[in-house]
Order: sequence, then structure tokens, then C-alpha cells
Amino acid sequence: MKRLLAVENNKESHNVMESIHHYDNGTSTYSRKQPDKLMNSFNQTANLQKFKKKQVIYAEGNHPSQLFYIKKGIVKTYKCNSEGKELITGIYGEGEFLGYVALLEETVYRDVAVAVEYAELAVIPKDEFDYLMESDWQVARQFINMLAKDISEKEKLLVGLAYNSLRKKVAEALIFLSKKYKDAIKISRDNLAAIAGTATESLIRTLGEFRQEKLIEISEGYITIVNEAKLKTMLN
Repeated sequence: MKRLLAVENNKESHNVMESIHHYDNGTSTYSRKQPDKLMNSFNQTANLQKFKKKQVIYAEGNHPSQLFYIKKGIVKTYKCNSEGKELITGIYGEGEFLGYVALLEETVYRDVAVAVEYAELAVIPKDEFDYLMESDWQVARQFINMLAKDISEKEKLLVGLAYNSLRKKVAEALIFLSKKYKDAIKISRDNLAAIAGTATESLIRTLGEFRQEKLIEISEGYITIVNEAKLKTMLN
């Protein structure tokens, strides 16, 4: 099935848990669905906050006061170097939690979170999250597993940025984003290049090569993956 990626020219930068992915914890299939108590908390006490495109959700250095859950939209997190260049640290879509690392570490946010497009986030207060973590082992186990998975993914990303070829970096970024956005993706070339860990000019050139090889189609800024299987072979 074709997946669409929309790439915009302008610079811009986890459903409720029942739709979150399953993965194996070594002994049995572990679901990233939220436990009943957490589900009840979101259904009963969570507030819904709405964010416009490019609106900041939280800033680096701020102390966390709530747990975010993305019900709609896409959010990116990033850090800036001394020259103001963005390093994207994460892309989050519907059904994913946001900002829980700072809550677990009891420290400040280490990056900035911005809505890439219009987003709706459910939130529960920090004290309620702390109570659930202390009183329900299922909730605690879920977030421990999510934290471990995040660390593993970031390690893989760093290795890829250091050693992968340009084509592999771009292919991996396209496949990653197609899963996050599911169908149509709206993201700037600058953001796509940052995710791939390459210069914007190099990204554009590689997209052109992929189009010539009939791996993707590009029309009016939209990228359609037409040969995902071949793109995935680049990742091996």
C-alpha cells in the first residue's frame, strides 16, 4: 500500500492508548496499551489542550507539571546548538506520551516540544501521575518499558547518524515518518533533513535519486513511497 509524505517548503519543525503498538518483552507479548487506572484518569480527569501549528508545548529548562498524551496531530522535540541550528530529538504522533522522561527523572525538560501541525493533547497533573506510578505496578512497568525503548531507539539513531550512508539515512527517515503519520505527512525539508541527519541540499538531491529509481513519487510537494520493500533493503 502506498504511503504519502507531504514535504513543505516552509521551515517548521505518543487515539487513546488502545491503538498503541505491541512489542515483545522477552517472555510474552507486552502491550503498550495503558492500564485501566491510567485510562480512567485520562477519561475522567484529563484536560484537553489544543495547539496551533508551530506552537510551543513546553520549553527547555521548564519544570514539568503534567503528562501529555497526543490524541491528534504530530509533535517534534528538538534542541538548538550555539548557532541556533535545530537537532530533532523526537517525533511523536497519535497514541504516544510526551514529556514523561522529565517527570520520571524529576528534572527539567531537556528539549523543546512544538506542534508540527494542529495538535490536541490530553494532560493529567504531575501529582496524579506520581500517585499512579507509586500505587500501580502495571503503570510503572509500562513507563519503565517505554523509557528503555526510548533509550534503545536513541542509541540506534546515534549509531546511524555516525555510520550510515546518506541514502540509508534518508530511506530510514522516510520509513520512520510513514509509520508516524500513517498516511499523509506534512513536514518541511529542513525537518526531514534534520531527522535524516544530513544537509537539506543533500536530502533534496537524494529524494531526486529515489524518484528516478521509482522508489518514490513527488508531486506538488507530496512524496509517495511506491517501493517500500526496496527502501527497507537499504536498512539492512
